[in-house]
Amino acid sequence: MNWQKGLKRILPYLVMYGIAFLWVIPILWMADTAFKPEREIFHIPPKWIPSHFTLDHVRRLFSEWPFLRWLLNSLIVSTSVTLGSLIVSTLAAFSFARLKWRGRDVLFMILLVFMLLPWQVNVIPLFFTMTKFRFLNTYQGVALPMMAMPIGVFLLRQFFINIPQDLEDAARIDGCSSFGVLMRVIIPISRPVFAAFGVYMFNFAWNEFFWSMICLRKANMVTLPVGLKLLQGAFEIDYGLILAGAFVASLPSLAVFLILRKQIIRGFTLAGSGMKG
Repeated sequence: MNWQKGLKRILPYLVMYGIAFLWVIPILWMADTAFKPEREIFHIPPKWIPSHFTLDHVRRLFSEWPFLRWLLNSLIVSTSVTLGSLIVSTLAAFSFARLKWRGRDVLFMILLVFMLLPWQVNVIPLFFTMTKFRFLNTYQGVALPMMAMPIGVFLLRQFFINIPQDLEDAARIDGCSSFGVLMRVIIPISRPVFAAFGVYMFNFAWNEFFWSMICLRKANMVTLPVGLKLLQGAFEIDYGLILAGAFVASLPSLAVFLILRKQIIRGFTLAGSGMKG
């Protein structure tokens, strides 16, 4: 019986580490190949540790391609999407959670239905809309559609709705309007949730490929995911160059996650449990 109890205790950890191992292998292979000589990339048997590390792929990435420009484009788009989605989602979530108006619950249910639809469903109408506004090949054209993601409204609304009513009543007694309640009560309490959602949206915009590929046609305007696609040749694939680009492109997202991982976990926990978290 003791070994059965021990197995039940260890089994979840074995499964967890096994899944984590499967996730880590491609990342390690990407990082390894980015600094591996060309002749060793397809060496049989595979060499996990190269005979010597080289920066040739990274050097070619910055000298032969406008990689710094792609980094800047991704940074501008991701930052704009993060700030814009925080503003839009906060205002909408506050309205759904704390204000009473006709049709509120029906509209929120419609919003939940839109969460079930794939992002690609909206691509054709978005393309025609951006064309009419002449937003193709612009930062606003690729960023604006991502600022109104239903997931942000849902996440923040779930937290706002659990904030005690007494706090809002006290603020209104002190003379606060609805906007004053939002700025003086709701937002200060919700900072961990904002941090979690902000990191989520930054990574979403940083890694977004499909809409960026359609909206951005000029080589000097593309974001990193589209730029990595351009690294693929017409007749051959330079794996060392592509994986070096993927490795460099993943560093900002990885750094943001490592720096804010505690806030991310706490924020999503609070979003699900409200003030109890």
